[in-house]
Amino acid sequence: MENIRITDNYAGGNIRVIAQEGNLVKLEQDIRDTSGWWFYWNFRAEADQAQTIVFEFLNGEVIGPWGPAVSMDGIRWQWLGTDSLISRLSFRYSFTEGERVYFSFSLPYQLHHFERFYSRISNVPAVRRQVLTLSEQLRPVPLLVIGNATARKHIMFTCRHHACESPPSYLLEGLLYYYLSQAESKVLQQFAIHCVPFVDLDGVENGDQGKARQPHDHNRDYVAAPRYEATAAIAEYAKSLELVAGIDLHSPYKWGERNDFPFVVKRGSPVKGEIERFNACLATATRSRAASGLISYSSIHDIEMGEDWNQPNGATCSAFFERTGAQLVFSFELPYFGNENMVISQDNCRQFGADFARALEAYLLQIC
Repeated sequence: MENIRITDNYAGGNIRVIAQEGNLVKLEQDIRDTSGWWFYWNFRAEADQAQTIVFEFLNGEVIGPWGPAVSMDGIRWQWLGTDSLISRLSFRYSFTEGERVYFSFSLPYQLHHFERFYSRISNVPAVRRQVLTLSEQLRPVPLLVIGNATARKHIMFTCRHHACESPPSYLLEGLLYYYLSQAESKVLQQFAIHCVPFVDLDGVENGDQGKARQPHDHNRDYVAAPRYEATAAIAEYAKSLELVAGIDLHSPYKWGERNDFPFVVKRGSPVKGEIERFNACLATATRSRAASGLISYSSIHDIEMGEDWNQPNGATCSAFFERTGAQLVFSFELPYFGNENMVISQDNCRQFGADFARALEAYLLQIC
């Protein structure tokens, strides 16, 4: 008789239970329609009795340096801690009788997180919510617009082209709240900011990897005949805007080297010069953060166009933003875990979002 019940039947859930042998549970992340190996997982476990369970993953190292993310309600998440780590393949957890716990590779951000955030700002006059389109599974894809409704110049943020890349969603919350909390935001007076918080909303809610989805993922869909409703809608919507900036938010590979730091995926010239001007503003805005354990940015981790995997590809969202004529265009990568000097957390990501907003404000005031 199984002494622990495991499910992924909830928003963002992703797991395959391979075997349960006493107090050992063997698991795998569900890769589904991803063309190669990837690392996202998210499950809930409920124990009938007080016991210590070892969870062992059988398909690669998929447990981060701080152990799994853990939550009692699926909303507030924290790292279980290094004491829980047996290896990057397994962790332990001591349940109390009847305890129900969520575990995840990283810090999830689902539609219900966005709705909680939106409930805090929905009464602000500068906030307008629309439906960008319906997803393939008929979910309304949110489009949030803040700022001057009659603005001539516009800024666009996109997030979750790859469903599992959740940390930037908290960054986006912090960025928007920073502007909305100012009594008189010069940015909101002069610009309209358009945000698509979930490009791959179905993937986010279904718990997909999203990265390298077959035959191609959402961030390879800015082509003449898009496969996905959301990317087609973004392309059509942005045509009507005079974009000054188009910024696409991501998380990188799981960990190691530059993947443990926030970094910019650069474009070629002439956009490269504008990116470097913004980067200087972001470095200034976060310079004092590292000493206090908050997320800081340095351009030394950026990846140049033509370096490593950052090769020219006209099908990406950044390439599309550049084709619109936007002055400032880049992808931004926020790590899943960070490093010992700046651990990724929900609040740290929101604070970094506020710093990102300050940097963008400084950049815009330079060019306008």
